[in-house]
Amino acid sequence: MGKIVKFLFAYLIYVFSAYADEELKMGTATGYAPYVSLNAEGTYEGFDIDVSNALAKKLGKQLVLKDLGSMPSLLLALKQGKVDAIIWGLSIIKERQKEIRLIPYQGESEPYISLLFWEEVPKGLHSIEDLNKLSNKEISIEAATSQESILRNYPTLQLKFVDKISDAVMDVKYQKSIATAIDPCLIPSIVMKEPRLKPIHLAVPPELQVMGLGIGVAKDNTLLTSQVEKAISELKKDGTIHQLELKWKLVE
Repeated sequence: MGKIVKFLFAYLIYVFSAYADEELKMGTATGYAPYVSLNAEGTYEGFDIDVSNALAKKLGKQLVLKDLGSMPSLLLALKQGKVDAIIWGLSIIKERQKEIRLIPYQGESEPYISLLFWEEVPKGLHSIEDLNKLSNKEISIEAATSQESILRNYPTLQLKFVDKISDAVMDVKYQKSIATAIDPCLIPSIVMKEPRLKPIHLAVPPELQVMGLGIGVAKDNTLLTSQVEKAISELKKDGTIHQLELKWKLVE
């Protein structure tokens, strides 16, 4: 009887392991249109969702989306092995590359940082250093983002951390913060909802620039890294990535 129980236990472990290998557990979060959002029916949609589906199909796996809510939660889940990879318009920056592998799939280097002000951009604002001239130096940003990585190099600025960009926008709207730093791809959709927000782009030194967007994989997961790199390369060559960029108006 004991041998049968041991056999069944070993068999179940094998079955569950095999099933897990057939899944691609992808961590993401909503509220990041056109990359990830929920439509009126409550279904996930966006460029990153389409890329994830195409990637899973290329890998011969079933896509399992896990909504983790925020950037810190995404990074933690990846490090703890709760997801295989993360995708959320993740900017490729040198600091982030020290923690996880980032496989490029969209976008190019950005030589600037984008900020949103309420109603008007303060006069005389031509560089990040000029922000120090403002009486209110508090800027709301999402924690663990590329914007934080850039602005932390300017210690005289006051950074207020929020969980979602929508919270940062509300801080600016109700004058709790002077501005919010934001990914430029989000500006059109946010300004459409809040047209009194005014954007400005300030130059960033080369060593702090964003180098496109990447799919995050754990540092020690070399097998999945090589698989994703190969699959993304093929999706670029066959035009799939470009067609999705056109679909979500990321390129003209």
